[in-house]
Amino acid sequence: MVNSSKQKQYYYWVDNTKCIACILVVLGHFWMSMVVSGISKENVIYDFTIQSIYTFHVPLFFVCSGFLYQKTNRVHTIKSWSKNVLYKLLNLGVPYFTFTLITFLMKAVFSNSVNNQNGNIIRTLFISPIAPYWFLYALFFLFLVTPCTKTKKQAEVLLAVAFALKIANIVLSTNNVSMPSIIKYILGMLIWFAIGIFLAFDEIKLTSKICKVIMAISTVCAFSICIFYYRTPKTNEPVKFIVGLLFVTAIIIASYNFQNDKLNNFCNKFSKYFMPIYVMHTIFAAGIRIVLLKLGITNIFIHTVLGLTLSFAVPIIIYKIAIKLPFIMFFISPKEAIKSKKTNHTAENSYGK
Repeated sequence: MVNSSKQKQYYYWVDNTKCIACILVVLGHFWMSMVVSGISKENVIYDFTIQSIYTFHVPLFFVCSGFLYQKTNRVHTIKSWSKNVLYKLLNLGVPYFTFTLITFLMKAVFSNSVNNQNGNIIRTLFISPIAPYWFLYALFFLFLVTPCTKTKKQAEVLLAVAFALKIANIVLSTNNVSMPSIIKYILGMLIWFAIGIFLAFDEIKLTSKICKVIMAISTVCAFSICIFYYRTPKTNEPVKFIVGLLFVTAIIIASYNFQNDKLNNFCNKFSKYFMPIYVMHTIFAAGIRIVLLKLGITNIFIHTVLGLTLSFAVPIIIYKIAIKLPFIMFFISPKEAIKSKKTNHTAENSYGK
């Protein structure tokens, strides 16, 4: 194990990586919604950019989640597993149900103005989750089926199993085999979660020269494939996985090595807003787009500035308000709400004494 000062520095790469992923998720969803609504036109740049970032931006979140899961938990027994599952059910389930229902209600009220119409609410909640909330759904089931590993060797075995499952998922998807969403997410996303668990072992040195060479090669290869392959819409799953793996490798090594105090501090402070931005950005982007279109405003510049501003700013403002109101915070981050209530209770008791 590393000492506390090194461990603190070691975790900065997680915040830096999640910051990159969070921004790309918002930009990707926003640009796609602009094209679907007809405000922006699809072109070569759009096809290249969207398809490229969709190979790796959410996988980065899974890698970071796997890393933190392995680093901060000891899930090796039935008791610790059940406790962890209940904990994750609360902290992932509450925002998942809350914002899925809000999105569902929004689509019902503004059915003539949204890009995608509602399906069956029960199916949406339990079987076929909608974007971007499928990430919370998938992450919970990964926590459900994945124990923490005790040794690096066990992590390597998990990684091999996850890779095999990913290959199976690619083969099934390529042959149009229908699978329940739960199975699809476990088969497809466990590889990224397992990579995070593997990286949690301190003897893996991402600062070595060979890792930096791998980073450079991965970056060049990923961009080269995307430039030549993603100039038009493609659905090739093997290529998507290869490109995603190259980008994830490059970004993680870069986040680990190229650290700057100002950047680290910014990403560290910004990290508390990842969840509110992730669960709320599509709601406010869609909301302002509906309002502007109702007013007859189709100017792409106005839509872009207001849409992106609200996607980031409003969730941050709501979070800042919710910090002082645990009841509201509970629906965004139950963990933070409970922590805040305990802190306030302790302060009240201390004051009473």
